[in-house]
Amino acid sequence: MFFCICPITLLRAQTIAGKIINEKKEPVAYANIILLDQKDSTFIEGTTSDGNGDFSLNRGNSNKYLIKVSSIGYITQFVHYHNDTKLTIMLKESDKILNDVVVKGHRPVSYLTTEGLLTHVRGTVLEKIGTAEDVLKFIPGLLASNGSYEVFGRGAPIIYINGRLLHDQTELDRIKSEDIVSVELITNPGARYAASVQAVLKIKTKKVQGEGLGTDLRSAYSQGIYSNFEEQVSWNYHHRKFDAFGTFYFAKGKNKDISTITQDVRVDTLWHQDNYQAHRYINRTLKESIGLDYMFNEENSIGAWYTITLNPDGSNHTTFNSDISANGTYFDKLKDRIDATVYYRPSHLLNMYYHGKIGVTELDFDADYLFDKDGNNTKTAEISESQGNRTVTSESKERNILFASKLILSHPLLGGKVSIGAEYTKTKRNDDYINNENYVPLSLSMLRNQNESAFMVYNIPSKIGSFMAGLRYEHASFDYYENHQLVKEQSRNFSNLFPSFSYNKSFGNFHLLTGYTLKTSRPSYHQLSNNVTYINRYMVQSGNPLLDNEIIHHISFQGLWKFIQLDLGYNDRRNAIIYWTVQEGERTSVTRLTYTNVKSLKDFSAFLSITPQIGIWYGQFNAGIVKQWLHLDASTDRQVMNRPVFVSTINSIFKFPHEWNLSCDMTYQSKGDDENNYLLRSYFVGNAGIVKTWFKDKISLKLSVSDMFNSAKYGELMYCNRFQSSQISRSDSRNISLTFRYKFNIVPNKYKGTGAGNDEKSRL
Repeated sequence: MFFCICPITLLRAQTIAGKIINEKKEPVAYANIILLDQKDSTFIEGTTSDGNGDFSLNRGNSNKYLIKVSSIGYITQFVHYHNDTKLTIMLKESDKILNDVVVKGHRPVSYLTTEGLLTHVRGTVLEKIGTAEDVLKFIPGLLASNGSYEVFGRGAPIIYINGRLLHDQTELDRIKSEDIVSVELITNPGARYAASVQAVLKIKTKKVQGEGLGTDLRSAYSQGIYSNFEEQVSWNYHHRKFDAFGTFYFAKGKNKDISTITQDVRVDTLWHQDNYQAHRYINRTLKESIGLDYMFNEENSIGAWYTITLNPDGSNHTTFNSDISANGTYFDKLKDRIDATVYYRPSHLLNMYYHGKIGVTELDFDADYLFDKDGNNTKTAEISESQGNRTVTSESKERNILFASKLILSHPLLGGKVSIGAEYTKTKRNDDYINNENYVPLSLSMLRNQNESAFMVYNIPSKIGSFMAGLRYEHASFDYYENHQLVKEQSRNFSNLFPSFSYNKSFGNFHLLTGYTLKTSRPSYHQLSNNVTYINRYMVQSGNPLLDNEIIHHISFQGLWKFIQLDLGYNDRRNAIIYWTVQEGERTSVTRLTYTNVKSLKDFSAFLSITPQIGIWYGQFNAGIVKQWLHLDASTDRQVMNRPVFVSTINSIFKFPHEWNLSCDMTYQSKGDDENNYLLRSYFVGNAGIVKTWFKDKISLKLSVSDMFNSAKYGELMYCNRFQSSQISRSDSRNISLTFRYKFNIVPNKYKGTGAGNDEKSRL
């Protein structure tokens, strides 16, 4: 693969590799390294050290060079190179930094890597902006709103902090912006990641020194129609090479949403429904995690992380009223009251890791175990004016067990770096649905899944740019059991190769990244379930065990000039999974809402991001368009769904004296087509907040308003076979919240476990 993609001349390139450290033997990130001819100091090559202090330079056939290394706060060093295998260059701190200095803020420094965009935070205006959540709002290409993140045209990214997979989103609010070195947004993830991963966000923090016990207390209260609150205590204990850390979290939430739904089913009779739905739910979450980490030295560490999640019983209450007509004539009127009790058993997640280095070979090993069990008991009291009343009781139960392991080896090769790895995941899921009145059939299903994968990635810098090529192999065996019997037609095996390639080059202030990846999107276990859920006597819902995996061809182009970024992307989703409907045999009045595969769903996206700074104002403007090409061959007609969707966001932070910050963000989305849905309404949402800190950020108070214009009203029109449905929904999205924080001696932990089987966890 390497010989096919890269020119033969690259194989003859010779490199100088090394590491930059300080007097404490800590790596110095983003130091400037310049290679000079020893005879006349002619410039030959230049680069910067990465987050671990490592660097590599291309050289000619000579063995005598002069290397110049400089970094802010350190004395510039000149080192003579005489064909050494690997250099370790120590920088000494400059005494001049103790004198009076004038500190000036500059725009965030961003550049494109072989996988995405890396933004420096340390030494830029983002360093004093607040927390990691505040920083992420200003990363080009990343859309942030109310604690959720999306990469335009690529979906939600998985997030890593210092190589550790993020399980608790609230941790982003506990990381100070001044502790962040850089943020890398990977929009072209290569073969190292699971074939289903569309985007990755990697946050790197500096090594904060601190001994003893640290605590972080957080209390939040919000008021909308109902009251909600969160309580969280995080702690860490650090002593020399040992770290212990943990979090206790409790939240209680109550919310309400209202929908008006119109449905038409064109079969031998035109069935029409006008529905009104009011849904109110209460949930509680109790989560506790604890972790241990031990560093043998800077390059070898081991650790374990355990999380237990308890959800005290929650409740859902739904009113669903329907007016039904047949061929324009009154047929029935239904009033459904649905009461459900949701119960959870303790959910357990355990991760263990080892990160080490043997010579120049890096080794990463992870092992994960997951167990959870939950279910619900539902009672539907259905009153009919003309067809008789019903009482429907049902019980749904789920049980999941997962074991996964992953091993990755990385080694320098021919001036570049090669990584090889393997991953194994085994999953068992029980999914039962019981209806005592037999309005829907009994279903006792079991799914067994086993995945094996292997990959290789090669990354090499050269004078004509940086290349990365990768190949990933994944094999999945899936067995489906219904009522304890193996169903062969629903049990399948998949074997796929997923190549990836990217090219990165800088032309002065302009940076270019282009690439191609082949990805997949596997149906969730909920989508594969054959269980039938009762909605009312004219509609039921289920999964589809015969769903195929999506295969996604993605081509991307990214350009960056100073603080302006342009991102172009093209996707071809083969066997794309969408909602679909079928009629229940001879009972054509009963519709089953399920899923199906369509042959191909293509889309093109363009996204522009501008991040300026004017005085005390730091802002980001994003604008994008997504246009798809989808032709639906329904039973009644051919539906063309090619209308584009426009999205724009504005994020702002005002930095005032005396540690006052004011933030506001606004999001607009237009009408348009999204899969087999037409977005009926454009919407505009605005949020604002003000933060005051005391005692060097130890105490903070934040007052914020979500959806301050109360304008978050959504609507969509769905086309499915003989079925068409329009829905307008509004939830309790406008609320005001107050958050109190107290932090003492809290530092980011050094845990380096990346997790295994992450794709299967999301499917569960």
